[in-house]
This record gives sequence, C-alpha cells and structure tokens, in this order.
Amino acid sequence: MRVSRSRLAMSALAAVAAVQAVAKVALIQEDGMDMIMLSNRFGSLKVSLRGAQVRSYKPAGMTEDVLFVPKTTTLEGTKDDRGGIPVCWPWFGRNGEPGTESHGFARYSRFEVRGQKESDDGTTLTLGLKPTDETRKVWPYDFDLEYTIRLGATLDLSLRTRNTDARPVKITEGLHPYWRVSDRRKVRVDGLDGCPYCFADVSQVADQTWKGTFVPNGHFDHVFTLAKREQTISDTGWNRTVILRGSGYSKIVIWTPEGQFENLAAEEVLHFVCVEPATLFRPDAYTLAPGEEHVLSVSIAVHAGCRRHL
Repeated sequence: MRVSRSRLAMSALAAVAAVQAVAKVALIQEDGMDMIMLSNRFGSLKVSLRGAQVRSYKPAGMTEDVLFVPKTTTLEGTKDDRGGIPVCWPWFGRNGEPGTESHGFARYSRFEVRGQKESDDGTTLTLGLKPTDETRKVWPYDFDLEYTIRLGATLDLSLRTRNTDARPVKITEGLHPYWRVSDRRKVRVDGLDGCPYCFADVSQVADQTWKGTFVPNGHFDHVFTLAKREQTISDTGWNRTVILRGSGYSKIVIWTPEGQFENLAAEEVLHFVCVEPATLFRPDAYTLAPGEEHVLSVSIAVHAGCRRHL
C-alpha cells in the first residue's frame, strides 16, 4: 500500500502536535520571583529564572519531590539560594577572588529564556546568561552561559560556558543539588569506593581514600576526586534511589550541616543530602581560551527501590 507524501507530512505534523499537547509550560510568580512550571508525561519541574534554579522535580508516578526546599525559604530581594539545584558559576565554593560571594554570581543572576523544544523523548528548556555591569564588578570578562534542562525519562542538565572575551578565563563550577530524603540516617551513597578525598573544612589535598558506602549522618564537606562516573543515593525510608551520571566535572562533593543551620531548623537538616557534581579548588580550574567552550552535563534518574552500586 502506497501512502502519499502529503499524507505522511500530515501524520508527522499530527505526531508533533500530540507531543506538544502533552507538555504544559506556564510562567508564575512565587516568593516574588518568576518561575517556569513545566509538566509532561515524564513528570513536572519548577524552575526559577533567578539563578536558573530548579526548585522542584517530581517524576511521573512519584508523590515525594526529589528536591528539598526549606520551609522558611524566601528569595525576594535576597541571595538566599538554599534548596533545589543552585547553579554555582564561575566559581564553586570560596574559589572566587577574595571578598566575592561564595559559589559565584550565576546563582542570584536573572537568566533569560532562550527557547523550548518538544520531542517524543521529552521537553527541553534553554536558559542563558550574559555579562552585565553587575557581573563585571566581580568578574570582568565577557562570556555566554547556556543552561539546558530536559525533562524526559531522566532529568538532564547541561551547563555550557563559552569564553567570548579576548583573554583566557578560568572557571570552577558545579551544581549543588539538595536531595530530599526521608531521613538522612536512612541514606546510603555508593559509587565513591576507591576515590581519593579530603575534608574541605581542613584541607584541599585529597590525601585519603574512601572505602565502601558513605553514610551522610553528621556534618560533612567531603570532596571526592572521581574514579567512577555513577553515584547512587539510596533512601530506604522512601524506598527510592537517585542515580547521577555525567561528564565535564572532576569532583563529587557531599555536604551536610549538623544541628540548626542558618535558616534551616534542626529537624529540616535531617531531610536533605547534598551530593554535588563539581570542579573546585583553583588548581583544578578549567582554562578556556577565547572562543573555547566547556560543558558540564548531569543525567538524573530516579527509581523506586534501593540499589547499591560500588
């Protein structure tokens, strides 16, 4: 049976229309900030244009949010970015120039919406940041930062830095996810066995080697030099596993405070674990020549059930 080209074209258009009908995108105001609400057959997201910060992620069929946001959070007129997935750029932690904000300025800068694309395997939102008079006060370079967020069977995040300056630039960077958990005493992190590490509170030299599973019960600011490209966060309380895979970063940071911390109540501290793909410490910074690009990419898979991957 022959099918005409026009009928094939109409079928293709109908398929695209069906995909677009499934995805829903809306701009809302929350905590005094513009947020993008995105949902499709794979789940839902909430993204703040301030810092391009993913504030909520619920895969389809799951009742508990994957990301933690403090009950007392307020973004309006502040630089408070705890919760969700902050973007740390063009430096991570205290690796900027003396006197600059920790984790860089991208986390509190307003990103522009550059595009949205639908396909049968998900919805992609593209956000971007370019230099302003304010950013040049703390980092006097031209750049183009583009962040793509794809909601599909996995949540895929990609941060592309392009040096548009006439000079080389150095960057450290990372994503700082606050993974929501039932109780961090019931959490296990695997995929770090055999990795050199340091406790960043006291040293930047990875002169120890981690053995076995990591149990994040207490205060940690541990920086692991990656030997493996997959880490799992297993939560026996909710019988859920988050799996991280990625490229373009050299470290995994595990950070947890203990007791009451800033605007976090002591009981809230037990309900998140930060497992962060990053490149940090100045000796490990990426040097980008004029016109050169670097991409940090992370794929996040969430599954019912707990698994161990050593």
